[in-house]
Amino acid sequence: MLDAMGIILTGSQDLRLNELTEVRDSSALPFAGRYRLIDFVLSNMVNSGMINVGIATQFNYTSLMDHVGSGKPWDLNHKNYGLFFLPPQIRGNGSGGFSGGDVDLLHGILTYLHRSKQKYVVLADATTVCNMTFNEAIKFHEESGADITVVYNEMNIHDEQLRNCTTYDVSPEGNVTEIHYNNQRNPKSCNAGMGIYIIQKARLQAMVEEAHAKGSHDFIKDVLRTSMNYLHICAYKYEGFVGRIDSIRSYYYNNMKMLDPMVRSELFDGKNRVYTKVKDQVPTKYLGGAEVKNCLIADGCIIDGIVENSVIFRGVRIGKGAMVKNCIVIQNTVIQDKCDLENVVIDKECTLRSGKRLIGQPNYPFILPKRTLI
Repeated sequence: MLDAMGIILTGSQDLRLNELTEVRDSSALPFAGRYRLIDFVLSNMVNSGMINVGIATQFNYTSLMDHVGSGKPWDLNHKNYGLFFLPPQIRGNGSGGFSGGDVDLLHGILTYLHRSKQKYVVLADATTVCNMTFNEAIKFHEESGADITVVYNEMNIHDEQLRNCTTYDVSPEGNVTEIHYNNQRNPKSCNAGMGIYIIQKARLQAMVEEAHAKGSHDFIKDVLRTSMNYLHICAYKYEGFVGRIDSIRSYYYNNMKMLDPMVRSELFDGKNRVYTKVKDQVPTKYLGGAEVKNCLIADGCIIDGIVENSVIFRGVRIGKGAMVKNCIVIQNTVIQDKCDLENVVIDKECTLRSGKRLIGQPNYPFILPKRTLI
């Protein structure tokens, strides 16, 4: 049994996700036809052998709680340990307990940390898509004698998304020599952080209490960067596929990457499964007018139109003569006859009446908010 617990930090209110996070936390964003973003990090922790996982929440977490439930799909519905939802604390005077950053979220769950018996904590955000186990990273952390180990992957220096990543200068021995915070105009390093940190539980508690006492809020900016002079920070490199969801463009792009058989195989066909909430539905029905090319289509759909290079979630209906190209269509949406859609992200339970035409751009897809009627 792995002597580590997992903490998943949610509550990021990234404005660049716009309409998609108005009604849900970013960790609950639908992804790849049948999953939510949190499924990946949660499955990674379970596949690593963790039996104690806490989800620290803050805003719009109703759909997240509905999706994860008791943790049964991840085998985390135990009598001892298991899955814990950690909502924001409300102060005694009745004022809101909403935090200003991940330090505040961690400070609000110190009691949970104190009661947990595991030696190590794997701290992770829920908007990174990958399929990895943390066993080798924890072994690296132990052997290096590090106070903190950050997990990173190497990106192309010309990748626009690198500008919004925290990057690290890493020595040949694996030591972090410099941390470059996000929003970099000219990135100085290709070593992009994945939002995953390994640390001893006792040290994390002490760091959080000290940072909170000083009025600090951001774990990277206010804790890691200011502690480099006296903390031993190491970096573990991950070699597999990594998708970062931090904007509408990255959400659209990474969903489209799921149409690549090699990427899809790496994420879903290995020995480490990605678990999600089970919804038993009938297979998708293709009617006489259906023409489907290079698509990822979930169960329960009825297709009677032309669908190309698109990700279609459960229960979607596409009418006769409709054209859906380069689109993401989320659960239970109805697209009636002769609609023309290209480069569009359609949220849950929308309805498009016959003959409607919506055209976006590959770099700026058109977004249709949840339950929109056109």
